Amino acid sequence: MSAYEIKAGLAEINGFDVIGISIITDRQSGADDINSLWEKFFQEQIGQKVPYKVNDMIYAVYSDYEGDHEQPYRLTIGYHVEGVPDNEETPDSLFRVRIKDQSYAVLSAAGEQPSALIETWTAIWSSDLERSYQTDFELYGPRFFEDGVNEVLIHVGVEV
Repeated sequence: MSAYEIKAGLAEINGFDVIGISIITDRQSGADDINSLWEKFFQEQIGQKVPYKVNDMIYAVYSDYEGDHEQPYRLTIGYHVEGVPDNEETPDSLFRVRIKDQSYAVLSAAGEQPSALIETWTAIWSSDLERSYQTDFELYGPRFFEDGVNEVLIHVGVEV
């Protein structure tokens, strides 16, 4: 089952790699850093630079947490890749991150963006989810690009 076929609830996801552009940020400067990274992603047409892409769905991967969501973390925006030889280096200026094998709480943030996304993350931060702080990711698939839908699927790594 692909990550995009899951609508909401709890899902076991087998790990996979994402290659894209990356920054380390924190909650204080996160909004500005994240906006700048998205601008760079589209301006530099990162999708044309990523080898071994599985499809055109965009992933925003949160990883390398130094604690909880208040602490520094890495954000990588890119594409699911497969078949990359172990000895092959990631192209210059790109970063390779592994989405961990784990259970994920899957939530839908649909509607006007980025407000729907911000509201959903705010609810996650104040929830009692037992987060693993290994990897979380947002999936921008076909429904994100549909007028009036603009759905992002948020996958939050959880302890079960």
